[in-house]
Amino acid sequence: MVSTFISTHETPIESVKQTAQATAREIAQQMSQECVARRLRQVNRTITRLYDEALRPHGLTVNQLNILAVVISEKQIRPGQLGQALGMEKSTVSRTVDRMVRKDWIKVAPGADSRTQLLTVTPKGRKLLIAVTPIWDNLQAGVLTDTGNGDNILKMLALDSPSLDATDTYQSDSGAPIYSDEAVSADEFYL
Repeated sequence: MVSTFISTHETPIESVKQTAQATAREIAQQMSQECVARRLRQVNRTITRLYDEALRPHGLTVNQLNILAVVISEKQIRPGQLGQALGMEKSTVSRTVDRMVRKDWIKVAPGADSRTQLLTVTPKGRKLLIAVTPIWDNLQAGVLTDTGNGDNILKMLALDSPSLDATDTYQSDSGAPIYSDEAVSADEFYL
């Protein structure tokens, strides 16, 4: 007579645990490879690092550049409106605008009443925007153009492309790294 029981050293509970762990691992692998939200966060971090590194010689971040562009295009804007326009949290707008005021790129003036403020760009801020425009133009073209290296934004978003990770490095036309993951203090970077 053939036994229908498989002889193992595992108890039924251990077998169920292992099956559950394997199922969870398979689900996690699928989610980590196919999750659109994860891929968008990776692309956002990669593109932000790319822009920030290119703008760093000017002491500017891509968030600050976007703030300059919105304030210049609106001529004047309330901080709340700026946050809405850029999808930024109130605290992030406040902190970033404070840094930009200290660098004399933006000026804060009283609004219609004592509770409101209006942001305007200073001449120094306008000159900075003009100075970094060629950098921005090159970055825009670079992330949208298919260079065959898989480093354009559309390929980064593709779910079947290799995962982006913190060690990815983009290179300039000369082959030199555009950014690296070397630690830089926030004070060095933002001040």
